[in-house]
Amino acid sequence: MGAALAFSIMNMLVKELSFSMGSGEIVFGRSIIGIIILLLIMKKFNIKFSNRDISALVFRGAAGGLSMFLIFIAISGMHLGDVAILQQLSAIFVLFLSAVWLKEKIPAKAIPPLVVIILGTVLLLRPWEYNSFSIYAVFAIMAAFLAAMAYVTINRLFKNGGHNSWEIVFYFLLCSTFIGMAAMLKNFHYPNNHEMILLVAIGLFSLLAQALMTQAYGLTSAVFVSFVLYLGVFFNALWGYLFFDEIMHALSITGGVLIIGGSILLTITKNKLRKKRIDVIKKE
Repeated sequence: MGAALAFSIMNMLVKELSFSMGSGEIVFGRSIIGIIILLLIMKKFNIKFSNRDISALVFRGAAGGLSMFLIFIAISGMHLGDVAILQQLSAIFVLFLSAVWLKEKIPAKAIPPLVVIILGTVLLLRPWEYNSFSIYAVFAIMAAFLAAMAYVTINRLFKNGGHNSWEIVFYFLLCSTFIGMAAMLKNFHYPNNHEMILLVAIGLFSLLAQALMTQAYGLTSAVFVSFVLYLGVFFNALWGYLFFDEIMHALSITGGVLIIGGSILLTITKNKLRKKRIDVIKKE
């Protein structure tokens, strides 16, 4: 719950800052601040870099960095609640990428949840309304796909062994720094005191969310954590309503319920199949 809240506060601060700064500048500032804090933490607790799978670490960092950049652009032009809902599409992309990269078959039981998610996406985007189906929505969907690529890569890194979560986050922030730098080259202004405070807050809440989420996955069921993180959609919609006068369309709410519900069903299905595979391996 703390991670969901912290991520939603970060999005709210990004929305506020987007009125005066470009997404590239926000990504760059957020990443630099995150790197400084992260290196201090790693030095304090004597956490070392593995110097293994560098290409995979860079690939994960680049995919995650581009995802964050596109999400920040989407936040600047869409309702916070809608962006948060579209981010949940990463679950469906993870399934397809796992089938392609990890050679995992898409089970027949996963088809109904996928259909529900796709229907929810159509209702949320409302492509028959131009004002609803905007380039910002496309960016949010692309961000969800890139996030899924990052998640699958993280899974492979942990399976290979020898990596800690702080190292993976460092490469993500490092790649994000270069992405932000490239995006802001032609549109840069030095942040004033108010903007600097917001940038520092974004960096702090982002790292706090990452730390809380990591702890949660380490202490309890991954499925349970995934469900609780869906609270982030509610938090984002709440901040949008309270601070930016955003009111979600009825079809957006319906689509959001279908996307989240379908994602939950998909997660349950994947978890059951994983347990069956483990049981089979133990019997063998």
